[in-house]
Order: sequence, then structure tokens, then C-alpha cells
Amino acid sequence: MGVISFALQGNYKRFYGDLKELSKKVHKPAWFMFLDTAVCCLRYGSGLQDYLNFQFYNKKHAQRKTYVSVGYLDKAITRLSNIKWSPYISNKTNFQKNYNPYTRRDFFDPETGYEGYEAFLERNPVFIYKPQIGQCGDGVAKIVTAEIPDRKAFFEEVMATKGCLEELVKQHPDWEALCPGCVNTLRIITGAAKGQSWILFAATRVGSGKGVADNFHMGGSAALIDMETGKLTGNGINKKLDEVEFTATGIRYDGYQVPFWEEIKQLCLDAALVNDQIHFIGWDVAITPNGPLLIEGNRGSGFDLPQVLAKRGLKDMIDGLIARVDELEKEN
Repeated sequence: MGVISFALQGNYKRFYGDLKELSKKVHKPAWFMFLDTAVCCLRYGSGLQDYLNFQFYNKKHAQRKTYVSVGYLDKAITRLSNIKWSPYISNKTNFQKNYNPYTRRDFFDPETGYEGYEAFLERNPVFIYKPQIGQCGDGVAKIVTAEIPDRKAFFEEVMATKGCLEELVKQHPDWEALCPGCVNTLRIITGAAKGQSWILFAATRVGSGKGVADNFHMGGSAALIDMETGKLTGNGINKKLDEVEFTATGIRYDGYQVPFWEEIKQLCLDAALVNDQIHFIGWDVAITPNGPLLIEGNRGSGFDLPQVLAKRGLKDMIDGLIARVDELEKEN
């Protein structure tokens, strides 16, 4: 996607409203920051949200150029996670089939038709509905089977919209305690090529207690995970960039232990090798009483969360990934 075509997709009215609110805090005119955003778009390939997320209004060129902007990420994904693999991993039903040893939960396969649909409902008194293609938790809903008014009509709706029905995940009690009522997932980013896989980044997302989605864009908070110990490190951070010391249930982020940490790392490293031609994947991992499982894989993970949590630009991480993939492919 070119810089101009990307820029034309922005919601400028809402963005300018955000800048007017921001100007009260940073004491810079909204019009000046708006023009500065345009400069950043042209110079760094950044988007409107990049300007806010990465606080470019408080940063000079030396810092700005270190960030993975949406434009830079788009080019990196083209190299690392070719779009031809999108149906393999981004289509939620295909993901369940291709990564079945690691998803470890029941789902409705549309190929089984109405009979398979009814069998799924009988096995699952409560389940999760997801749009076939989607991100940021949009359209995800928890459904009680007994409360479906017309099963046949719902089946037709699922087939028409290509919805995905999945078994409800039961969380490990220590992880459920962070925010009951939603699955508090981990985001683990891996690199892979030529039979090798490695972990680049690890964080957790914790819900706000106001919905079934936990993610950054739905009001949740996020915190870094220490790669060695599997403990949360530092405060949580929300979409408004506010630091929060405790979860909605009063649990302190810093030092909280992630259950099954070694198993989580191995799960992601193994899953990354299912198709190592997708060199760059962001895994959403849930933790059950019996161990971890994959919720989904994101071909070319977004980089707003990692950089907000790291409080610095991580272009060096992506550059290093590209260099390592190039080297492995050259050797083989």
C-alpha cells in the first residue's frame, strides 16, 4: 500500500479532535501537530495512530526514525509473510485445521454442514462466535446455545457470513483472576525460516472487565513478560498510554507469574514451524488449567503494542529478523 493511498484512509475529523484534546496537555497547537503528522507520514511512513501511540509530538527525528511505522511494517510483511499465505493462517477455520495440534479445542467445520453444526451445539452449551476474517476483537461474541431462538436461522447466518464457532476456553484460575469473563491472552511474536524458529517479543493483554475481548483496542491493558522468568514486568499500559499498576481485579502487574511459561514458549516455537515460509507471526495464546493453546495466529503482527510497552522504537528488531531470514535462506 502506497503512502498516499494509505493516508487517504484516515479519519481526519476524529484525529484532529484527538489533537485538540492532546494540545491541552502538551501545550502545542493542534494545527501544528496536524501538519507534523503529515511530515511524519511522508518521512517515516507513519499513520495517524502512529503519531499518537508513539508520541511523535514529543520526539525528534533521531527517535522517530527508529520506530516501526505502519508503512515500514507493510513493506516488512511483504518480505516476511507473503500475502499468498493469508488464507492459510488468517482464515479462522483454516487456522483451526492447519494448526489443530496447537489450538486444542473444538470448532465447527462448515464442510460438515448442518449435521456438524448441530453436533457442535450439542457438545458446547456455551461457545464463541468470530467473524471469519477479523482483528482487534471486532465481532467476537459469547453465545449460550440454549438462548439461540432459531437454530436453523442462526446456522444460515453463520454460513452466509462465514462465521467461525469455537469451543469456549476455560482459563487457568491464576490467569482468570486477572480479569474474569474474558480470555486474557498472551501475544508472542516469533520468527521462523528453514526449520528454525525463535521468539522476538512477549506480552500479555488483560481485559477491562467490560467485554469478552481482552485486547489493547477494546479497553484492555497490556504488560511486558520477562522472557526468561515468565513474570510480568513493570506496570500495565492501556490504549490511552496511561500506566496502571493493578488489573481491574486489583492484582499487581509487576512480578505476576505466567503459568506454564516454558510450555508456552515451546508451543509457539513449534507452531511457527508448521509453515516456516510465514517468517513472522504474532500468536495469541490462552492458558488453560491443562496448559497453553493457540487462539489465533496473525500473519505479520502489528507493532504498536510492542513499541508502546518497550517505550522505544523497535525497527532494529524487524531489521534483525529480515537479516536472519535472509541469511538462513542463503545458507540453504
